[in-house]
Amino acid sequence: MIINFFKKKSDNSSDQKKINDNREGIINIMALLLEASSIDGRIDESERLKVNELISKYFQIDKEIINEFYNKALSQQKENTSFHNLTSKIHKNYTYKQKIDILEMLWEVVLINKEIHDYESNLMRRVCGLLHLKDIENGMAKKRALKKLRMD
Repeated sequence: MIINFFKKKSDNSSDQKKINDNREGIINIMALLLEASSIDGRIDESERLKVNELISKYFQIDKEIINEFYNKALSQQKENTSFHNLTSKIHKNYTYKQKIDILEMLWEVVLINKEIHDYESNLMRRVCGLLHLKDIENGMAKKRALKKLRMD
């Protein structure tokens, strides 16, 4: 039992180290998700909650830390004049599979309010290109997001 306690403590500290090592990347992804949610002019509460949920699940981050990251990402998203800076960092630091996962997260945020604005469609095509992903991957990510949101 004591061994399990120390193992769990060790696992938690290694998880915390992974989060700290990837802090900037996580905030960049969150900022990009916020960009997608605000492209129609506002960030709805459902979009904010979805961004936090997606990042929390994907990176296995506690809710307390998510709120801190959210505030930093929101600030970064507002300061950036273009999302190209974010996509450039994501493209350089994430694998092909991770970029597809990020694209799917973006679609989940865009689709959460059950509408797709022209600006959102345009953003998704541009992000797909900037992450060096193909249009077919964009379409497949959208279908998976629709299925997750039970909108298919």
